[in-house]
Parts: sequence; C-alpha cells; structure tokens
Amino acid sequence: MPVSTKQLTICDFSSDFEKFFNQNQTNLLTLLDKFIDISSYIPHSFYKSYYRQFGRDRKYSLESMISFFILKNILCISSIDTMINILSLSSELRSYCGFFKIPHKSQFSRFKSEFLDDINNLFHNLVDYTEDISKVVNPFLSSILITDTTGFEHYVKENNPKFYQGFLSKAKAYKKVLSKTNDAINFNIDKHAQSHMPKSASSNKDSKLCFLNGHFGYFQKTIISTNGFGLIRDINFYEADNSLSIDLTPNEIKDIYDAKSLIPTLETFFSYHPNLEYKYFIGDSGFDADDNYAYLHEKNIMPIIAINPRNSANKLPSKLNEVGVPLCPKDDSLAMVYDGITRQKNRADRIKYICPKAKKTRLNGKTTYLLNCESPCTKSKCGKIKQLTIHHNYRYNSSFPRDSLKWIKLFKLRTRIERTISQIKNFVQIRSLKIQNTKSLKSEIILACISQLIAFILLYHVKDDFKNPLAIKALAA
Repeated sequence: MPVSTKQLTICDFSSDFEKFFNQNQTNLLTLLDKFIDISSYIPHSFYKSYYRQFGRDRKYSLESMISFFILKNILCISSIDTMINILSLSSELRSYCGFFKIPHKSQFSRFKSEFLDDINNLFHNLVDYTEDISKVVNPFLSSILITDTTGFEHYVKENNPKFYQGFLSKAKAYKKVLSKTNDAINFNIDKHAQSHMPKSASSNKDSKLCFLNGHFGYFQKTIISTNGFGLIRDINFYEADNSLSIDLTPNEIKDIYDAKSLIPTLETFFSYHPNLEYKYFIGDSGFDADDNYAYLHEKNIMPIIAINPRNSANKLPSKLNEVGVPLCPKDDSLAMVYDGITRQKNRADRIKYICPKAKKTRLNGKTTYLLNCESPCTKSKCGKIKQLTIHHNYRYNSSFPRDSLKWIKLFKLRTRIERTISQIKNFVQIRSLKIQNTKSLKSEIILACISQLIAFILLYHVKDDFKNPLAIKALAA
C-alpha cells in the first residue's frame, strides 16, 4: 500500500519556521514603529540621569535600552542571554532597538540596578497615558480598582525545596525524642520547622521568609493594583512585618500583612496620580479590616471585599448573617431584603432593609408595600424596616449586600488581577533570570509592567473590536 503522507525533514521544518518567524517579527516591528514612540513617554528626569551617568558621547541611547526590554517581554524571551543571541541573528530586531553593536550582558544589568527610580517614573507616566485610553474604551471598567498581593522569588539557595525539608526532618526527629515524655502531645512539627528557618536569605537580606502563593519561600513581596481591564495601575514593594510566628498559622500572618499594607500602598499610588478617581475597590478577604473600609469610604470608593472567616470570630453583630444582612426578628433563617440607600439632609447615609415577606410594588402610580405575614412583628403595613448606618460598622454595612447579584458580579472581576499577575510573571521568567540583586529584580518587574502598558497602547491602535485588551500574544502571531 503506497504511503500518501509526506515525510518531513529538518530542512523543511527549518525553512518553514524561518519564514514564519521573519514574517511575524516584521509585522510586530512595523506596528511598533508606526504606533509607539518611546521617547514621548520617557520623563525628562530619566534623560538627565542616564546621560549624566554615561556622558553625551554615549554608545547606546536610552530609547534603545528600553526598547530592548519591551521587545524581550512582548516576545516572552526567557533571559537576556537568549535575547542577545536572537539580536545577533536578526538585523531587523537590531535595527528596531537602534543597536549598531549589541551591548554586553553587563550593560543591561547595570542599567537595571542604577536606574530603578527612573524606570518607576517612566511606568507612572505610562499609567497616566493609558488611563485616558481606558476611559475611552470602557468608562465602567476604568472606574474599578483591583488590588492583590503576590511575591517574586529571589534566586537564593533558601528557595530550594530541600532547604525547608531539612528543617522539617529535624523537627520530626525532635518529636521522636519528645514522644518519650508528655511534651509531644501539643508539639506541631510544621510550626517548629518554620520558626527555626532564617528570617532572610544569607546572600540577600532583602529576601524575607514569608508564606505567599501557597508555600514558604524567600520573596520580594509586592502589591499590585489594576483596573477592571486587568491593566496595571500600580506596583508597590511595600515592606511590612510578615515574619512567621509559632502562635499563628501562615494564612493568619498573610492576612495581617495584606490588611496592613493596603492603606500605605494606596496612599503612595494616589500621591503619584492625585487626579485619578475610582468608584469601586475590589479585593480578596485578606483586605477585610475596619481601617481599610473607613479609608475607602473617606475616598468615596465603594469596597467590594469578601468577609474573612478568620477575622470574624466572635465579632459578628447580633441578628446579622455571615455577609452582614439583617435577619428577621422572629425567624433567623430569613434574611431581610435590601431596599436601597436612604439619604437625608444633615443625616448619615443609611442602608435600608425591608421585611422578607413584604413585596414592593406600584399601585395607582405610587410605590407601596404588600405584606404577607401571619404574625407580623410590627403594625406597619410594610412590615419591619431596618436602617443600618454605614459608618457604625464599615465591614458589614456595605452599600449593597454581599449576596446581591451586583456585588457578586463585581467581585468576579477580581480574577482579572490574577491573570495579570500570571502575565507579569511570565514576562519576568524569574527562574530563568537567576536574579539575586534586589534593585535589578524590582527593575525587571517594573519593566514587565511597562511592556504590558505599551502592548495595551499598541492593541488599542491595531484591534478594531478591542475585545481582549491584554491579548499580548496576538501581537506576535
């Protein structure tokens, strides 16, 4: 029987790949040349710092250095070494970056470590520019601020899984010794191992031990904020006490860190962008703290934050369910119904709840309530009404109930920041970069955020429908 399929050879594959690569990189570079002018986003202070450091007779321009990192991130090149090798093979890429001669690897490392503050200023310039685009595309999504905490692992020996396992083995051996006495009853192997781990890495004191991303490690702790698109608005390396305690679980320590870090982070963000305003703030249960609610209320931002069960023990007001909705005085299984906000002159705003057995309707052009209850707890025709003043309990007296459809739909948007964090980590490729220096790591992270904003601008000009504004891989396809 004759074979109908064609046998592929490495020559065929190589030529096809070369054609595909050259075609797609040409398209991307053409779009970047047409729509992106890097120099228009660079602050004047960055130019002064860069040329004061290297002098007027510079071999590599500031635009060239920044273009190198943007191109590396958009193409998802894992390391600087790999990017340098690709540049040596592609005259088109070298031409776009403005390199007549490819810089040595150390040149890029010095750039990251010496110009961290200027790179951060460039990022905030782009935040202001992309904010205007966001409002044009979708005013509602641009009015939402989403915040989450994460961590980027330093390249240190302590992040080897075997390092923690060594302390765990010692704790297990110690428990065997204690088993001969009654002291082993309350002995916790995990907590004992955690409490004996060093608080910082030996090669980098900025790399602190903490519990992030579901496991122990030595991280650069980071707080990231995005809008409803998932477009990064702020990245903050706020340092707060996140050390492990033998008296608390790792999740409880993380909750305390998240709760304390929000206000300083937002204060820094609004100091950079005093004209930005947001209607909603969305965060996970780690930000569930009274001070955070009060701060957001003062900023006229509506908090969409889930109740933290670990932070709610013995604090739930009487006659409220787990999401803060009042219950029927005669039947705790019935939650009262949200009926809007009551606003009166010279009085605080109040949240109005009505009887669960009352129905709001229109009769003869007037709004009225129909009560269907066999044993009403009040003589009122509309049944029991409960008014909750917001500032008496910010956590539970939310502007609309946590079990309402609107609140649930808004909270679901929180997953967008998870996808953004994953995208940034894909840009950084921390395990491939093997960065130990703290300034270089921070610069690498901020440059990844800058790349996302540049790609957003490019997609805005290229895509007519603009359905997925963060589909960066589509630029190289």
